[in-house]
Amino acid sequence: MEITAAVAADLAALTEALDEPDADFAMLLHQLAADAKVAVGTFVGLTIRMITGDQPSNLTVFEDGAASGDVKASMLVPTHGIVDGARAETTIDLILYAGAPGAFTDLAADLAWLSGLDLVDFTLNQHLIIPERDEVDGLFARSLIDQAIGMLIALGSTPEQAERELAARAVRDGLDRHIAARQILTSADGAAPDVS
Repeated sequence: MEITAAVAADLAALTEALDEPDADFAMLLHQLAADAKVAVGTFVGLTIRMITGDQPSNLTVFEDGAASGDVKASMLVPTHGIVDGARAETTIDLILYAGAPGAFTDLAADLAWLSGLDLVDFTLNQHLIIPERDEVDGLFARSLIDQAIGMLIALGSTPEQAERELAARAVRDGLDRHIAARQILTSADGAAPDVS
């Protein structure tokens, strides 16, 4: 399993966000991929899709030598995101990819039986096109944005004002939001850094 620098940054952000300094998410990701490979011999990769509010973040990795063009089958394994009868703040879905059509048919049936979910809950072959990674999509970028908004709130802005301020700075300076967020975080008082 190839863990790129961007994925490594996302895993570090996840470790920090979960306050689990001893957690080895890279090892867990490798183990998940190894288990998927045992279950489906033509396994080529996976995506972990996290949705917090309306903000999605995806973490996608492929087996060494595999790429999105090798995907011929997919299976979404839902978590449903329901806690105590209410929708959870964060929903996490796992999407597995394989290089042979129909590769997940038996696994979906087995998982439905084991979990007590309906077979239709395991969406097959609806995720065959993997979107290109956007820098803003990563957990690390999302973490920078959230930290900058938190810093602006600590300096006296309301959450809505902080969101608008970050967006305005990004537009004004022609930057992606996560780059504007990094600038806010590196300035001592949240003011735009002097670039002269």
